[in-house]
Amino acid sequence: MIRALAIDLRRSAAVGAGLIVLLLGLAAMYLLFGPDAWSSRWSPLATTLRTALAFTWPLTLAAGAWLTDRDRRGRVGELFTSTARPAWQRAASPALALSLTVTVAYLLTVAACLPLVAGSATYFNPAAIAVIATGLPLLLAAGLLGMGLGAVVPSRFTAPTLAMAGLILSSAPGLLSAYYVAGRIQQSVALLSPVLGQSGDFLIVPARLSLAQSIWALALATTGFLLLSATHVRARTAAALPAVFGAVTALLLLASAGPANSMDAVDAGARELVCADGTPRVCVRRVHAAVLPDTVAPARDALHRLSRLPNPPTAVEEGIRDISGNPDEQDTPSGQTVTFYLDSGRATDIDAEQVTLQLLTGAGVISCGDTSNWETYGAARLVAAYWLLETPPPDTKQKAVEAWQRLTSLPAAEQLARIAALRDAGLACNADAQWDILMDGPR
Repeated sequence: MIRALAIDLRRSAAVGAGLIVLLLGLAAMYLLFGPDAWSSRWSPLATTLRTALAFTWPLTLAAGAWLTDRDRRGRVGELFTSTARPAWQRAASPALALSLTVTVAYLLTVAACLPLVAGSATYFNPAAIAVIATGLPLLLAAGLLGMGLGAVVPSRFTAPTLAMAGLILSSAPGLLSAYYVAGRIQQSVALLSPVLGQSGDFLIVPARLSLAQSIWALALATTGFLLLSATHVRARTAAALPAVFGAVTALLLLASAGPANSMDAVDAGARELVCADGTPRVCVRRVHAAVLPDTVAPARDALHRLSRLPNPPTAVEEGIRDISGNPDEQDTPSGQTVTFYLDSGRATDIDAEQVTLQLLTGAGVISCGDTSNWETYGAARLVAAYWLLETPPPDTKQKAVEAWQRLTSLPAAEQLARIAALRDAGLACNADAQWDILMDGPR
């Protein structure tokens, strides 16, 4: 077996396939998504590695079919099948060769990313390792399934057809689940996709989903190898049974977990607040604790500027953006605490001036409520920030510049009254009133 494996590694396309998988994986992680999307955070690293399977999974599927088709291309298929060796032994060597090279490629991709996470991450959830680990059996399943289908349909068109089908199958189910456009059964099937969407810093893929996907991957791999070693129609038909059994088992496991669209779970540990020493209180989420030292100075500067207002806030906390549209999940304005947000794509490299500006926008109140004119609403909130900064808005914000000039032409007491009233309107989520207050004064 070792000699046959060495021959396959030397003469087949297995090494080339592994090299392409490695290059595609690295290109996706470092060029397409970029290190900002996952560095210093375990959960984004895991989901981004799995998102990269959108490219490497179809390639591995096609590589398996191409590797199997070599006997047909060399016109030696009948010669090999006439030997006394059992079919599974003939299939084992090329299958092992492809599995070995794909395994090395995936592990090298992970290893190339680890230095940007392991030394700087401030929070670790073991479930992230399960997400990363599950990617390997899914890749191996693609290779073996491709080899099996290539043996069943020996044609020069099998590999490119599988590549296109793999692109569709690996991407479409995740989109269906993420955008809630499918029924319960379709969403359950979508959870078995090798590709996971990038879920952000405060969510984690549940361990139950990783287990279900591992079962599904092992079942697919078994079906692929049985197809590869089958010599009769009956054996090929029976080869589908592991895939069916694995799919049913995985779906039952997921169904017992709750909603079918639960691709992500709330990571409570990542959301915990970590606060700096001293006062005023400045806190960020644990997953972003590395930026806390750089956040303290601009945050306390913002609180100092806000202290000019009546009943000023006394603390700063990082909030959590929710894009689901569920009102229960949205941050609400607080009179005592100023909330700011870190862009998950740049959470490891903050801009102190932008943090201060964000904290002062709306006079220290996050955006809430609805308005008939978002342009004037945004301008009013921006004017409040630059009034507190005692500097005019940039010339590119023409409406804000005009409003700032009008505001600063008023007596100091009137300016303060209008900014304080704008803050009160923001705390009440009265978005429409803020521009009128700024321009005409409180009523």
